[in-house]
Amino acid sequence: MHVAHKPQCVLVTGASRGIGRACCDLLGTHQINTVSLSRTAPDHTHANETHYQIDLTDLPATTDLVHNILKQHALDTVVCNAGRGDIGSLENFSSQQIHHSIVFNLISPLSVVRECIPTMRKRDRSNIVFIGSTSALQGARYGSLYSAAKFALRGVAQSLTHEVANANCHVGIVNPGSVRTGFFDKLDFEPGPESAHALEASDVANAVWQLISSPDNALISEINVQPRQHVVKKRRR
Repeated sequence: MHVAHKPQCVLVTGASRGIGRACCDLLGTHQINTVSLSRTAPDHTHANETHYQIDLTDLPATTDLVHNILKQHALDTVVCNAGRGDIGSLENFSSQQIHHSIVFNLISPLSVVRECIPTMRKRDRSNIVFIGSTSALQGARYGSLYSAAKFALRGVAQSLTHEVANANCHVGIVNPGSVRTGFFDKLDFEPGPESAHALEASDVANAVWQLISSPDNALISEINVQPRQHVVKKRRR
């Protein structure tokens, strides 16, 4: 019988709220050492959590911080959650906005993972998880910029799986549909009011736990989690 794996120390990005905070909370219930990164401080942390404030779009500073974290913490798992929903017609985004969006949603997580891979290879078991989106499965109206990054993350996860398989490093991606988080704060739409219209952040955190706690012999490479009903409404401002 194959035994479930228990991570020793997990790095979570975008951990101040939403999915990232839910992941940290779930790790806390399992008493797992957690290192969390976010631009703003979370309103709470768990007993085994160390938090660092960082602007993840500042790539040199992020790389330096992750390098130092690897020296101080015995990381064996990385959860790249940080991201934002840049939704709108592509023609309405400036070149600078496009650049900033791709840096935050794609280049930053790749930079974090790239820094961690040499350490992950040395562990008896390690995990790399990307938080994607159902926008990585099917492009939708006004989602071209957001989908560009999420499609790319999905491709990275698929390719990286083969690159680190011999090191027993499990690479996966979780693609959630609508989740009741601050994702919609600056958008003009949001999920419908019923529970079936949106996921909770804890639903996504549970999917992440499935990936990082799977037995060594069982690689779960992708989990798609969607609300039972797809309902959106205009958002009141």
